[in-house]
Amino acid sequence: MAVVQLDLYSYELAMNTQVTLLLPERRGVPHTSRQGQSYPVLYLLHGHGQDHTSWLRLTRLESYLQNTDVVVVMPNGSRGCYVDGELSHRYGTYLTEELPLALGNWFHLSPRREDTFIAGMSMGGYGALRAALAHPERYAAAAGLSTAVRLDQMRDLPRAAERGLAIPPLEEVDRNFRCVFGPEDAYESSPYSLKALARQLNDASGPKPRLLQLCGNDDPLLPANEDLAAFFANHCPNLDHTFQIDPGMHNFDYWDQAIRTALTFFGLPHA
Repeated sequence: MAVVQLDLYSYELAMNTQVTLLLPERRGVPHTSRQGQSYPVLYLLHGHGQDHTSWLRLTRLESYLQNTDVVVVMPNGSRGCYVDGELSHRYGTYLTEELPLALGNWFHLSPRREDTFIAGMSMGGYGALRAALAHPERYAAAAGLSTAVRLDQMRDLPRAAERGLAIPPLEEVDRNFRCVFGPEDAYESSPYSLKALARQLNDASGPKPRLLQLCGNDDPLLPANEDLAAFFANHCPNLDHTFQIDPGMHNFDYWDQAIRTALTFFGLPHA
């Protein structure tokens, strides 16, 4: 596949930012005109402390998608949690509105909902599920891999570096979460809560994306994922939601396998 490292200015973020893209390319096959044909697109989000190159550097993603017509968009989300923060950047609007518009102007991305998918791991799993729940008209399906369900409470989790969860215990990190999400006691009724958004979408008319939750059986975030899955099962009967636990920890060894499960769930071709 062709790899594009894109630097662009974001009006919503009020700064330069970066995106890595995988574009379809078949080795040994001559280039021909697309004649207005577009490609299905997967927005693939990184986790806390990672960046837009992580999926490409630490998994076999490019190999899995060789000789397919899938475009993968991997934005740099920094530590913005893919939301419009209370006192931080507008990563939510950037991800769901500005970036698709900009890339659609430059590449052959399909504008159709049925061709648009979103996934991510850890912080990116939260971002993917939240984007799909908040903007169901934009995505056919979403997948959260080892989803960090309550990022504002990450500082309260036991440090578990041996199982892949290694956020430094720094006040600056905790302060960043507070700037993003605001007061903790207001979270569950806020537009940041996956449960609140799921309940709203369950009760709404209109399109509802298919949702996939994946988590490793030795992941420190498994209890939170089990709790979220139970909420979907008990309170959101109108949502098409699947939860799957497989062997693995909170690391790229697990996510390298899980992304293939997500691609299958999306119905996207892959090796």
